[in-house]
Amino acid sequence: MAGSDDSPIDRHSWANAVTAGVFVVLAAVILLTFQDYGISWDEELHVPYGHKLLAYYTSGFNDRSAFSFINLYQYGGFFDLVSAIASNVSPFGEYETRHLLGGVFFLVGLFGAWKLTRLLAGARAALIAVICLASTPLLYGHSFINPKDAPLAWLGVWVAYFTCRVLGQERASWRTIAGLGVSLGLALGMRIIAFAFIGQMATVVAAKTLGLLLTDSTRAAVKKTLWTARPFVFALPIAIAVMGIVWPWSAQAPLNIVSVFTDSANLYWHPDMLWAGKIINSADLPPRYLAVLLAVQLPEYVLLGALLVALQVLARARSWRLSALAEPRVLQYLYVALTVVVPLAAFAVFRPSTYNGVRHFLFVVPQLVVLAAIGLDQTLGFLERRGRLLAAGFAGLLILGVVRDVIVMARVHPYQYLAFNSLTGGLKGAHDRFELDYWGVSYKEATGRLAQFLAHERAAGRPVPEKALLFVCGANTSAGYYLTDGIELTDDRTKADFFMGGDITNPRCRVRPEGPTVVEVKRMDAVLSYVLDLRGTRP
Repeated sequence: MAGSDDSPIDRHSWANAVTAGVFVVLAAVILLTFQDYGISWDEELHVPYGHKLLAYYTSGFNDRSAFSFINLYQYGGFFDLVSAIASNVSPFGEYETRHLLGGVFFLVGLFGAWKLTRLLAGARAALIAVICLASTPLLYGHSFINPKDAPLAWLGVWVAYFTCRVLGQERASWRTIAGLGVSLGLALGMRIIAFAFIGQMATVVAAKTLGLLLTDSTRAAVKKTLWTARPFVFALPIAIAVMGIVWPWSAQAPLNIVSVFTDSANLYWHPDMLWAGKIINSADLPPRYLAVLLAVQLPEYVLLGALLVALQVLARARSWRLSALAEPRVLQYLYVALTVVVPLAAFAVFRPSTYNGVRHFLFVVPQLVVLAAIGLDQTLGFLERRGRLLAAGFAGLLILGVVRDVIVMARVHPYQYLAFNSLTGGLKGAHDRFELDYWGVSYKEATGRLAQFLAHERAAGRPVPEKALLFVCGANTSAGYYLTDGIELTDDRTKADFFMGGDITNPRCRVRPEGPTVVEVKRMDAVLSYVLDLRGTRP
């Protein structure tokens, strides 16, 4: 088992070299493919928000337009601010730069997950965690196209790592405290829901107090609790300062943060969505919504690992005593578990407005996968003690599962974020049952194929408008950024030559117009988007 420091020595240290190789391969894949991703609907708003945040600083704090930009001022702007800075020096386009930066965040977050898992369970478990995370389509795909939830998910991993470092050290170093403060501040500077991390830290400190009261005198328990709480208290002002830098609106008035909490609790937007084959309102989602989507979108071996670690906890529960809560390792696992269990339980109880799959709760997935990887590693160790053949068979099945998911990710590329596992029959089985390309990322491919269609028509001598008018069901930028000279966008559907659609939950494309299909973007027999020719349907 790994020790409480950051560089444990165990008999599986060979796994560190293998992990390094995995990172090299991933970096190469990201560099080769980041330009393949289309533009998600949220991105067209986050680009100007990032530039407005940058203008606030470059103007000497005079340009305050970011503080009234739609409702985005209520969201932290860390990723958008970094993207705006990067776009000024990047040789790539605005959106391509953002997608590359998303890939960088993915690698940095993956590194944090490796450190977290190695801290808790050793090098082999950390290798398994890296492989499981990298082959989880939901995480991989969102990292390139999701400007809010994916960065928060990976920053949450670093918060968990430094929190576990604090819990594992008798007296946390200032380096650890600074790491916790910065990572927490950046997470707060992404989404307000990151304040939940602070509540989970407080819960762990309270749990340690309870454990200490059962083993020590009250005076000694209080003293030790204060020493445990001290690093968190010192990290908090660092976090608030960092949050104020990357989300300057939050620092403009003391009650700004309170207003965000209030507005979030009374979210007025409840869009329709596709759930279990029916279009329902997001305000009417069942308590099992998140659990079901995680069950059908996470790889099967991650689900197996989560089940195994849960069974291991139950098997050991009989011998546990509350006094064990004073032990650093127990507290570390407790914190990581809380980051998964509390948000899922809170959703089941309160059911806040949620839509677009699990993206609003994406921040629970990395820690869930980490726990699952530890469960797989401990099961592998259990089987090793009973025979190498059993362990080799189990490892072989895991490898086959990973290889299969990597193949699936390649087949659905660049739409990994909408992959489903075999519990639904894959992407084909999920079609017409769950939301697929709800962010219009496939519109890039549809636009390119429409241009090819028009070029083929012209080459064949068929009549083609000099400027074909395209009506886009969704965010215009998702298609408009990639238009060629022979195509123009129109907001007037009655004048459009072509109609581009995909997401049936969008009111603008709920009713599919008549007209032959000239483009279909498909993956694994599931239609993600399409283009209809409306020219022959006009009166």
